[in-house]
Amino acid sequence: MTVREDPVVDGSDPGRSDPVRLQLLRLLFTLADTEKARRAEKGPLPPTAGDHGAGQPTAAGGLGAAVTATMASLGTAELEREHRRLARCFLQEVDRLIAGSGSLPGERVDFPGLMAREAQTRETEGTDAAGPRVALVSLPWMSPTLPSIQLATLASALRQEGIASDVHEMYVDYAARIGLNLYNVLGNLLGPLPEWIFSQHYYGPEHGDHLTGMLEQRPLGVGFPWPELADTILAALAPVTEEYLADLVDEVDWSAYDVVGFSLTISQLGASMAFARRLKHAFPSLRIVFGGSQCAGPMGSTIMRICPYVDAVVHVEGEQVLGELVRRFRDDRPLSGLAGVSSRTADGEVVTAPAAELVVAGSRKLELDYDAYFHRLARLGLTEKMNPWLPFESSRGCWYGQKVQCTFCGLHDIMDFRAWDADVVLAQLESLQERYGVGRFYSMDLIMPREYLRNLLPEIAARGHDWMFFYEIKANMRRSELETLAAAGVRWVQPGIESLDADLLSLMRKGVKPFQNIQLLKWCQELGIYCGWNLLFGLPGEGQASYTRMAELIPKLTHLQPPSGGGRFQLHRFSPYFEQPEAHGVRWEGAHRMFAYAFPVDKADLDQLVYLHDFTLDPSLGEPVDTSEVEAAVVEWRRANQAGARLEFIERPDEEGVIVDHRDVGNPPVRHPLDRAGSALYRHLDAGMAEGQLAEKFRDEDRDAFEALGGAGGITGLVEQWLSDGLVIRIDGKILAIALRASRMADRNPEPMAAVVETVREAPLDNRTAVMA
Repeated sequence: MTVREDPVVDGSDPGRSDPVRLQLLRLLFTLADTEKARRAEKGPLPPTAGDHGAGQPTAAGGLGAAVTATMASLGTAELEREHRRLARCFLQEVDRLIAGSGSLPGERVDFPGLMAREAQTRETEGTDAAGPRVALVSLPWMSPTLPSIQLATLASALRQEGIASDVHEMYVDYAARIGLNLYNVLGNLLGPLPEWIFSQHYYGPEHGDHLTGMLEQRPLGVGFPWPELADTILAALAPVTEEYLADLVDEVDWSAYDVVGFSLTISQLGASMAFARRLKHAFPSLRIVFGGSQCAGPMGSTIMRICPYVDAVVHVEGEQVLGELVRRFRDDRPLSGLAGVSSRTADGEVVTAPAAELVVAGSRKLELDYDAYFHRLARLGLTEKMNPWLPFESSRGCWYGQKVQCTFCGLHDIMDFRAWDADVVLAQLESLQERYGVGRFYSMDLIMPREYLRNLLPEIAARGHDWMFFYEIKANMRRSELETLAAAGVRWVQPGIESLDADLLSLMRKGVKPFQNIQLLKWCQELGIYCGWNLLFGLPGEGQASYTRMAELIPKLTHLQPPSGGGRFQLHRFSPYFEQPEAHGVRWEGAHRMFAYAFPVDKADLDQLVYLHDFTLDPSLGEPVDTSEVEAAVVEWRRANQAGARLEFIERPDEEGVIVDHRDVGNPPVRHPLDRAGSALYRHLDAGMAEGQLAEKFRDEDRDAFEALGGAGGITGLVEQWLSDGLVIRIDGKILAIALRASRMADRNPEPMAAVVETVREAPLDNRTAVMA
């Protein structure tokens, strides 16, 4: 499921989009585009904006007529240049339309210090600097605020084997060309449309198929904030993308390389195929290698079948095999038998060797060098437009999924969990911070190692590092564990909440209960930790009662962070729903139908090529449930939360307190005074208490307060009143206090964490997999 990227700040341009300028650029580009199409078809001059029948032409019509005449008078090369220029200008204006206002959050990178190191001699220990090199390439749609850990890891592995390489994070160039904000919006769509933006530049010149069928589907029309601009945006992307691909070939001396490795994660296949084709035509002797999570399983061998420009595909963790693969290329030896690699035999048959062993974590870790990324930011003039995060990994695999895989989770054979020693990870983080002056670290782990709560995180806090982290965690954390995260600087988590209903969580095999999810949201808000989470709908076997319960629950939670996104679950390759569809009532229908507009290949190949698939549910599961009530409740949740909804428990020095309820943002706050005994009981419910044991447990904890409330009967009456007022909830057999305790609210950072999170596109799960070439 996709979370749409919120606008980020364009820190270098205090101006905002000008509606007049936007419409003027749209008109000028459209007229240039129309003239190009007319010449291609050798048709008559098109009607101008002033050709509306009788009457005097409008000012806009006169301008349209003048521009049309000017376009018609241009030579072919001049028109081509003007067409591309206007396309770029229009897209940049759309980017300004999306941009947020204000200044960039977070500390700035020490770019002068970084650039001074560029003059230092390249480290070539153990490498042949004079011989051929390996180029490591990543294309759109990786997040431009993150250097590629995939490429950095591969470069480090090759360096250890005495093989020189260069890193080219070329996705940053495309983001700079079309605008960071527009890039993020398009990249967050994932799937067919981002692939099509580039794949048309492969199939057009290769097969004469420009994939215009995608335009008929209006792929930007649903949910796009500016639908009136959608068609023009897609039209303008075509010449800009074509120019970008041509410039990539021209701006690098590819003759210095003999092997080019492409990293493919999510939605990078179209761009990689288009660029690989151009490279092979310009430099036929280059060996092209694809790898990464988008090449896992049958997807990799299918790429080999449909794209003749790819010489090998790595299905496994690339640092295990890339060095040997390069040596075999250079020695002109066959690739057959190289573990986890697909190649072609002499007669063109694609063969794949069995997978290699997984990378072993532990006490040794490859160094990460992100110099090339920061030099690229400086060269492209992006140093004032964004504050990067530094990706790192402290583990691979998923310790929970290794035991119980969530039914919708599309992890493959990298599920086996492996963690690096805490001291090794800490040393790498300190080295990165010292080298780049950046203390924002983005964990690529699929789930945080549990032992880090006892070693790595406390040590970070003890050393006084003022760092900020993103981590994936499991939602069933204790308050003390979240405090450990917060003390170490973990300010952004993705806990995999997915639902607030017990039956739905059971269907997903999440291993958590709704009260733990709500408890996590409450405690994270108190500690200043931002939660990125989604609500999944449409699960096989779900019942209407689940959505009725959630629709009743959600209005009580508007003071907590709402879901970042939500929607019907997607069928991902490698998930239990995909691998055992019949067992779950899923009927697989093949690749998602929209991919046919991006990759016009045989259906059998398309079904093996893509990660996202179409499906229906077995009719025996009953009619689809109605989720509209929950979806409307989530919309209201977001609206109220943005308007400042709050529910706070304020404790006074005399141990009395008051709960201030302002979840109904359209009316004045409601105050609920609590005496000392009432305050003690409310604190007792902070972590939730089994309803049947509540009175007994509270008596053991605070007998004076128990008696002051009138014993078990008085406690029951007070809890029922709180339930009626929505100050506590009854869930999973427990009573849970849901007000935020003001005395524990974090004040660690003056800037809202949401503003920091908005500067990084939330990466989809498989985008953080460190398998590559």
